[in-house]
Amino acid sequence: MKNKFLKTIVALSAVCIAFYSCKDDDTLPVDFDDLINTGVPFASEIITNGSTNVNKLDPSSSSFSKDYQLISPAGGTDISKVEVYVSIAGQNVTAAEVLLSTVESSSFTNTDGGYPEVNISFDGASIIAALGIDPAGLEGGDTFDYRLALTNPQGTFSDVSANFDNQSADHTFSSTVVCDSPTLPAGDWIIDMQDSYGDGWQPTTSGGGGPGITITLSNGTVFEIGLCTPYEDPGYPCTPGVSSGSITITIPDGVSGDWVFNGDFWGEMSYQITGPSGSTVATATAGSAAGPIALNLCNE
Repeated sequence: MKNKFLKTIVALSAVCIAFYSCKDDDTLPVDFDDLINTGVPFASEIITNGSTNVNKLDPSSSSFSKDYQLISPAGGTDISKVEVYVSIAGQNVTAAEVLLSTVESSSFTNTDGGYPEVNISFDGASIIAALGIDPAGLEGGDTFDYRLALTNPQGTFSDVSANFDNQSADHTFSSTVVCDSPTLPAGDWIIDMQDSYGDGWQPTTSGGGGPGITITLSNGTVFEIGLCTPYEDPGYPCTPGVSSGSITITIPDGVSGDWVFNGDFWGEMSYQITGPSGSTVATATAGSAAGPIALNLCNE
C-alpha cells in the first residue's frame, strides 16, 4: 500500500532542492520586507465571493465580489485608490485593456484595526459595457482578463507577485464566458475522471473516500461521482478504475441542477464533463479548487 506521507515528504524535498535551500526567503523572486522598504504597496486577497464566470445568456446575473487587504509602509493608509482594468482576446471578440472600476480611499474599510480593506465588485454587464463589445460575439470559453493597480504617493503599482510567505497579491485574475441555462439539456452526460497517482479519488481527506463530484437535480435526484479508492469503502457507488474511469448519467427534461466539485486533497484529480450533444462543458486539472462547477452550455 502506498504511503501518502512519503509522497508529501518527497514533494517538500523537491521544493527545497529547486530553491537550493529552505532556510530563508532569499530564494523568492520578491521579498515582503523589500516591498515594504521600497514603499511598494500591494493587495493581499482575503475573500472571494460568487462565481468568476460570465453568463453569456444573462451577463448582469454574473456578479463578482473580491476583498483585499491593502499593505504598504504606512500600513495601507497612504494608498489613495485601487483600479481594475479589463481586456478580452476571444475567439470572435477582441478589445484592448480599459479601466473597469475605481475605488477611492474614502470607500476603504478597516474592521479589525489592521490594514485597510477594499471591495472590488462588478458584474458581467458592466464588463461588456466598459469594453464596448457586442455580447452576441462572445463564445463559450472566451476569457476576460483583469489587472489590479494601486496608487500611493510614490506612484501606481500593478502585478506585484510572489511575495514573502505566500502573501502574494492577486493583482491579476480572469473569468470565463459560459452559457448557464436555467434548465439542463436532457439526455446522457459523460463524466471522465483521472487520478495522476493511480489510487482513486480522495477529495477531502488523506484517508480517502467520499464523492469527488455531487450533482443535485431540482427533482430531488442526487448523483455522487468519483473513482473508487483501495484504502477504504468510499461510502457511495463509486466508479471502478484507480487511474481513470468514466460514468454516464441521464438527466431528464425540464430540471435544473447544482454541480459541485468537493476538492482534491492530494492534487491528483482531474475530470472532463461532456453534455448530451457531445460538447465538453467543463474540465478540471489536477489540484483544482473545490466549489461549484460552471457548465459551459453555449454549444449544447
